[in-house]
Parts: sequence; C-alpha cells; structure tokens
Amino acid sequence: MTGETTGDAEGRRAPRKGVDILVPVINVVTQRALGLTRDISRGGMKVQVVGPLVDQALYQVHVELQLGDRRIPVEGGVQVVRQKREPSGAILVGMRFIHLDAANKQRLGEWLDAAGQNRA
Repeated sequence: MTGETTGDAEGRRAPRKGVDILVPVINVVTQRALGLTRDISRGGMKVQVVGPLVDQALYQVHVELQLGDRRIPVEGGVQVVRQKREPSGAILVGMRFIHLDAANKQRLGEWLDAAGQNRA
C-alpha cells in the first residue's frame, strides 16, 4: 500500500465534504461494492474498503449521494492514488476522478454545493 499524506501536500484542488451516511461505491464492471464513501470532492473521494485495491488501478464506479429525500447518482472513472491501513485495521483508499461526463459533474456539483450550504 502507498503512504497517505494530509493537507495541501496531497495537491487537492477542491475541498472535501464528508458523507453523513456511508454510501456504497459500486464497481460498475462487476456490480460489487468496492467499499463505503468517507468523503468526496470535485476531484475525487476517500473510500473505506475491505481489502487493498491495486495501486494506480482504474475503476468505473457508481455512487448514490443523499440530498434531502433524493438520491443523486454519480458514475465515473477513478484511479487509486493512495492507500493507508488505519490502526483500527480499516483500509482507506484515495481515488481521483479521471473521467466524469458533464451530467455527472453537474450532479456531483449540485450535491457538493448543497452539502456546503448545510454545514458550518
């Protein structure tokens, strides 16, 4: 597994928003859950997984984010950029979006904007 740093040293271009309810991240190809979303930004997301993923691997994923009583589906291509095993044994994987079409970018932006307005 690769190391994980925090803060601006990661080169993050967009602030992260925590997910109130852990949302499954589905591998579109296999239709199986890769893990649960911990946080998400316009540039990528952190996912808690059961077992390590392949470093630098590409995945096509689907996640449904809750906004009020609606679920907002977002699907796109991601790349594994870092992995870290926590002292608790949990494995956290940083993924960056490598492809989101215009409709998925819009839906993700809508959720992030609403999530930012609802949090201090």
